[in-house]
Amino acid sequence: FDLDELNLIVQRALQLQSMKKEIRHLHQALSTSWQWGHILTNSPAMMDICKDTAKIALSQASVLISGESGTGKELIARAIHYNSRRAKGPFIKVNCAALPESLLESELFGHEKGAFTGAQTLRQGLFERANEG
Repeated sequence: FDLDELNLIVQRALQLQSMKKEIRHLHQALSTSWQWGHILTNSPAMMDICKDTAKIALSQASVLISGESGTGKELIARAIHYNSRRAKGPFIKVNCAALPESLLESELFGHEKGAFTGAQTLRQGLFERANEG
């Protein structure tokens, strides 16, 4: 390497390190700055739900959110998650309607190798993947 080439390599390495640090910072800021104002509504019923979910986020309770398509279930789930003590854990989204009934249990809870025909490897379930999330 000549001096100019070495200098360029060092500069790129420092730039990469700086960008990685910035990405971590932005990711942390995004995951900790969820505001209830992200949910836009004029519906009194939805406003009540937002108030209730703000209280739920402060508890350690597990939450099941159900409703029709397009009603804001994922927004509510994210708001609860990112305002809870579990915000640093993973947020795992599950669309149960998209899972065939025969695979639902295996997807949610996982399975051991050989537990059923086709279970050739150990598979971690979504509940286990969401550990502390």
